[in-house]
Amino acid sequence: MNKSFKKLVYSEHKKLIVLLLIMIVALILSALIYALLDQKNIIAIDYKNIGQLNLSSLFFNILKRNILYFIILIALTIIGQSVFINSLFGFFSLYYGISVLYLFKIMETDKLYLVLTFLDYFIFFPLLFYFTFISSSISKYTKKTKKIETISHKFDIIISSYMEFSLIYLLIIAAYSFGYSCYIKILSELLVR
Repeated sequence: MNKSFKKLVYSEHKKLIVLLLIMIVALILSALIYALLDQKNIIAIDYKNIGQLNLSSLFFNILKRNILYFIILIALTIIGQSVFINSLFGFFSLYYGISVLYLFKIMETDKLYLVLTFLDYFIFFPLLFYFTFISSSISKYTKKTKKIETISHKFDIIISSYMEFSLIYLLIIAAYSFGYSCYIKILSELLVR
């Protein structure tokens, strides 16, 4: 990352606070939605079916799930749509909030579910949060600098730095997805025995 890119990101403390507020509101909404849903019929997870998947199909399913958000975020950042970035993050936080509440409910009957999903909660979501913060910060400037031709060189530097950062992040997400796939495959095979 170059200095201009770092300065832009580090100067955006308000964006961090906005994302934290969005996350808190989404978690409160997810608790309300969870309370309104019928919680009596929790679906049991069949670990034998997971164990029957081969590693490549498991990896591609997890990669597809994980990387889609980041690709959409990159596109929204380049066109300068910070409102849509915040909305997308709010939706994703709502989804994670409901899944965490579901996790607490299912732990009463199935503690193995926590073992299978804790990496998503403690590694993937923080990666997602940080990338959203960077993207939201940069999107504010991409929208402004597109309109002014005199600083197009600075805009190109910011976008190229963001694209380098995004590529590195996509590689990190791909590596995480592969590691998570291996983890699930090994764990599910141990559970079948």
